[in-house]
Amino acid sequence: MNFNTSRLARWLLLCILITSGALVLRHLGHSGITYWDEGFHAIVARNLTKHPLKFTLYDQPWLPYDYKVWSENHIWLHKPPVAMWTIWLSHLIFGINTFALRLPSAICLVVTAWLTFRIAADLFGKRAGLIAAFLHAFNPFLFESIHGYRYSDHIDIALLLWVEVSCWLLLRAVRTGKRRHYILSGITMGIAYLSKSYLALIAFGIAFVVWLAGRVKLLDIASGSAHPRKVRLSDIGLHLLAALATVAPWVIYCLIRYPQEFLWEHKRVLDHLNTDVESWGATWDRQLFDYMSLFYPLFYVAILAVVLCLIVVMFKRRRFAEFFILAWGIGVIVPHTFAQTKTPSATMIAVPALLICLAAVISRAWQRQDWIYTAIWGAAMLAITLIPGGFTLVGSRDQFDGIKKVAPFVHANFWIIAQLIGFGVLLALFAGGYLLIRRRTWQKWIWPGLRTVALIIALFYAGHYVHAAYQVTERNKRIPLYETSGQRLQRELPENACFFLDDERFGAHLDVMYYADRSTYQIYNKHMKTPRDFKSQAKTAREAGAIPYLFSVKETDYDYPLFIEGEVDIGNGKKRRYRVFEITETP
Repeated sequence: MNFNTSRLARWLLLCILITSGALVLRHLGHSGITYWDEGFHAIVARNLTKHPLKFTLYDQPWLPYDYKVWSENHIWLHKPPVAMWTIWLSHLIFGINTFALRLPSAICLVVTAWLTFRIAADLFGKRAGLIAAFLHAFNPFLFESIHGYRYSDHIDIALLLWVEVSCWLLLRAVRTGKRRHYILSGITMGIAYLSKSYLALIAFGIAFVVWLAGRVKLLDIASGSAHPRKVRLSDIGLHLLAALATVAPWVIYCLIRYPQEFLWEHKRVLDHLNTDVESWGATWDRQLFDYMSLFYPLFYVAILAVVLCLIVVMFKRRRFAEFFILAWGIGVIVPHTFAQTKTPSATMIAVPALLICLAAVISRAWQRQDWIYTAIWGAAMLAITLIPGGFTLVGSRDQFDGIKKVAPFVHANFWIIAQLIGFGVLLALFAGGYLLIRRRTWQKWIWPGLRTVALIIALFYAGHYVHAAYQVTERNKRIPLYETSGQRLQRELPENACFFLDDERFGAHLDVMYYADRSTYQIYNKHMKTPRDFKSQAKTAREAGAIPYLFSVKETDYDYPLFIEGEVDIGNGKKRRYRVFEITETP
């Protein structure tokens, strides 16, 4: 089957995108808002519907706050604006609900899968593009981020989108030499920066290393559409200048309106390089041997093995395709490996590049371009199948920070090393076998057989891969208590209402803030050293102009006037009662 036939490739790509889009929409509007980080972004985006240029978390901060504590702040500049503006627009169109909150991410999944196809097809052919698009479109980690089940949400998905757009335009710029493509790539890199800060600079990094590789003759630079054009320093300068011009208005606006909040948050971004920010500090191996294995379930080691082999191919054959995609993937991973603070979603923008690497090897193996690609693919599939593996959690972040080991995650997930060793042994055996039988006629049966075995294993894993994405949508986490009561409270209570919540579930106050649109303070959760003195703080809020209420989901007796009482059906035939008391000065 010739996948490079344009019509066939278009139809297969369309099927992938439609199926992925339909699946990711399943239960997209579940009401379980995740505390990290979806809850904060949901509230900030909701507040934007009242003032699009003023980013606030506590829109009415009735209690004193520290602008350095982003989780309790009034002016909220912890993340740049583009992703939250996108959610704001979705809220304007579809209303204040969790479907509108997550719909932009679902749309981004389909668009980024298409972009992955375009980039892979431009570099390695349409067969590779279709494989990469499939792996991207049904990636379980992306599904979890879109549905809000991970330490990431639309902020990271928006960054992924704009980084891909920027890299695709940069690829076109290098291929054509046209300066308008450099400008467009720079503009979209600026938009990526306005989605999640400096991670967006990967496009500039690729442009720079392509220029440097041309200078040291590492790349086969020649004339013609099949080869990259020579990148000039002026092209890179234009690329960066376009990005700076895109970012400048927002930076200037923040420096004028909210200088202390902006400068503090900017400092904290830079602190990730050499400081343990919010207990996310980790040794060098956390990205490679912990977080990234979540991005590529089932075949993570196969991707590592393929990347290592393509590095060798790149240096041997000096082809632009391998260089570009490896510069992208490695350029994301290496800085985060050596940065002191490491977060789970930090290397998400490397997902397309690494999936394309795997797709390129599979495509070349099946096209019979070279026995080595069949050997790489076969060895990778057999290694991850024959050698058992499974993710092992080292412990909580706080437990990890006390571990004084050189590589605790390598130790915990040594199966990754074991599978890589197995891959190396199998590849060596296949290479030795090739050298022994290459002049014999019966070798023509060996490599097709190995390709068939690799294909069967790959299809097995592909089925489990799609099933894992389906299981994400199956969760359908629901918290109807606040979804229902919040709408009532918004209707019946004044805008200057201030809630003190006795629900001890971590982050429950964010649910109330999103659904009721009223400032809410949690009385106690397990991360608080002592319970909040809500009686004295109610007095402070009253002096600031608020009407303080106690929102109770417990059966505790409170000596305050009962203002509202109700029950909410929480499923399985169960109901949960809630009460709202007005906190008066004299109970």
